[in-house]
Amino acid sequence: MRKVIRPKRIPSSLAKHCKKWTDKLMDAIAEAKNNGTKVPDRFYNKYKQDDVLEALKRIYGDEDFSYCCYCESIINDVSYEQIEHRMPKRKTLDQYPQKTYDWDNLHLVCGICNGHKGNEYDENEPILDAAVDDIEQHLGYKCKPKGVYRETLSHRGITTVEHADLDRPSLLTARLKIFVDTVNAIDEIRKLGNDTRVYTAKKALRDTCKGEHGSLIKYLMNDFGVWS
Repeated sequence: MRKVIRPKRIPSSLAKHCKKWTDKLMDAIAEAKNNGTKVPDRFYNKYKQDDVLEALKRIYGDEDFSYCCYCESIINDVSYEQIEHRMPKRKTLDQYPQKTYDWDNLHLVCGICNGHKGNEYDENEPILDAAVDDIEQHLGYKCKPKGVYRETLSHRGITTVEHADLDRPSLLTARLKIFVDTVNAIDEIRKLGNDTRVYTAKKALRDTCKGEHGSLIKYLMNDFGVWS
């Protein structure tokens, strides 16, 4: 998980219809409570618009791939892309339905992380928001024999690792490969010393921080003192 920048411009479908969709959802919830029935899915799912998905892919992607906001994997390599509600839209009828069409509550995730998180939400120590929180204050990395774990630096870090299952075996293995490749690249940079080629070597490695498991690469570059 790494910090991203969410543009202030709201996708046009949400900007145009958010209030109407939210009002209809709240009316449907009130009716369901009175009748003891279930709210039809159609009242919850109108955020699945092409412009919303494309905007999220720009936030959590580059010119080549889209990355999960939680695990930083290339989404289509591990699962399929989904629009995630950080504050769940239907944990219960009384919790967060008003956030269903809130642009600031929508993120891009892989199906694996979304499946693990489900409708979990800790109000006291909420899962991190990649577009708001300083992720590095809450999560680091720790290399162990079984792979590279996300080191929890705060209670919100713990919530995030637990809810999205960020230390599942497949991620430990994937991060370990990135770890080894990055350390090898850093060794080459350090061997260059004051050689002018070090500028290009550092820039090339910094550019990989925009991609898969990029926060791990940045963490290692900072840890070894070769970021700048």
